[in-house]
Amino acid sequence: MLRFKIKPYDVLFFGSGKPFNLGETAKSVFPPFPHTFAGAICAKIYQHYGIDTSEILKHVYGPFLYNDNDTKEKKEKLYFPKPADIYKERKKEKGELFFLNVKDDNKYSLFRFENTNKPNVKMLPIYIGMEDVGGFDGFISEDGLNSWINGDTVRNEDIKGFNEIFKYEDRVGIKINSATHSVMQEDGLYRIKFLRLKDGWSFVFYVEFNIEKLPKDLKDEEKLLRFYNSNKILKLGGEMRSVYYEVGKEDIKQRFKKPKINGNRFKLLFLSPGIFNGGNVIPKNICGFEVLSACISSFVNLAIKSSGLKINNFTKRGIRAGSVLYVEKKINEVNLDNYWFGFLKPYQNRNKKFIGSNLVIYGKI
Repeated sequence: MLRFKIKPYDVLFFGSGKPFNLGETAKSVFPPFPHTFAGAICAKIYQHYGIDTSEILKHVYGPFLYNDNDTKEKKEKLYFPKPADIYKERKKEKGELFFLNVKDDNKYSLFRFENTNKPNVKMLPIYIGMEDVGGFDGFISEDGLNSWINGDTVRNEDIKGFNEIFKYEDRVGIKINSATHSVMQEDGLYRIKFLRLKDGWSFVFYVEFNIEKLPKDLKDEEKLLRFYNSNKILKLGGEMRSVYYEVGKEDIKQRFKKPKINGNRFKLLFLSPGIFNGGNVIPKNICGFEVLSACISSFVNLAIKSSGLKINNFTKRGIRAGSVLYVEKKINEVNLDNYWFGFLKPYQNRNKKFIGSNLVIYGKI
């Protein structure tokens, strides 16, 4: 597995599937989608060899974040999408973190499930306390994620809000022909909210290659390392901006220790967007798990446009990275090891265009 640490030179734009008209403002999404980074990795091989790159990647993990400023503990820190069941007090930038409790429906005394608009939910994540709390956008450090996985308290310093990671910058863009990368029309102006990573922040992206699908002189990781180290520039994002990267070998799965799950109930954290066949509807059963409840960050539109893959503006609806599903294992043959930095199948196989989606990790309820 290769790790790409990606540092932008300038602002970047990552589009969603939301359409906009000329004269309107387009806003970059954050975090960006995995298939955007996968496309940049593949493009480098395509430019050099001119081969079909649609199947050269086996799995991709990320993008996550790296913070060069975290040097107090003398070890690098990665950051991952914050679990949606971590809340904070409203109208307070900093302060104590709060965690939702998940209880069976027969434990509530103030209302009944049949009187809500969630008739199929068997458990409900709620906050028990006097504070006015709410969800927020952010990333969690690997130390904090280890605590969350094991059902322990997450420290405030392990959470970074979006405003600590990046900022938006307004620019003016003009409509570009995606095939030739040339200006299409003089009056095709629109405003763009680009994002700029703050000092010390970089993207981190992990790639497993289908070695048998690669050219002869790229048939092992050492050869791949030499190839990617020869020119450490990628084109990334909606306007194909240049980014610098460093590449090395690392298995992301080895950074975390699997928790011991007592019983059949646990929670699944989506480390990348989740895509299901029903769009906004989360299935009642997933891969041998019964979905008891969910804490969803929000829904997103994933879009892809690729001349190499012969895809023109294909869009899919999904749940945002950081969403949490509370599930119960129903089939004894289900192997939890498959969902430790693993992908929900068959949804991953059915959505190959969006490689890297449905990446999950599990933890204790």
